[in-house]
Amino acid sequence: MILNYLESGATWLALILAIVAIVFCFLWHKSQQKKIQALEEIIKELIRSKDNLTKQVNELHVGSVGLGKKVFSLNSTIRDSLERQQELVAHDPDSKLYTRAVKMVELGADLEEVMRECDLPRAEAELLLNLHAKAR
Repeated sequence: MILNYLESGATWLALILAIVAIVFCFLWHKSQQKKIQALEEIIKELIRSKDNLTKQVNELHVGSVGLGKKVFSLNSTIRDSLERQQELVAHDPDSKLYTRAVKMVELGADLEEVMRECDLPRAEAELLLNLHAKAR
């Protein structure tokens, strides 16, 4: 009888341990499911962020290509303008006098000397001197 009781008690103990193990496994499974769901949400958010960043990079790329074309166009326009300006200066005799007057002012010539050497009116010579003084 004692043997039956012990066998019966051992059976109950094994059954209780099995139930505890099953409950533990169930609770562990639930906690793992919650962790998996949290990780899936993080992955979804990271994918959204990546897609958003990819879109922004593509927009920046398109913008930079357009900006590069605009800069190239402006560079060409500036180069053409400088060439035309140099042609005008080369063909304009008065500009040579003004260029000479500016050089004289840069070298320290006074008002009377600039007027006399470059055949400039007083107002124009004063303007050159004042502009050069402000540039310093």
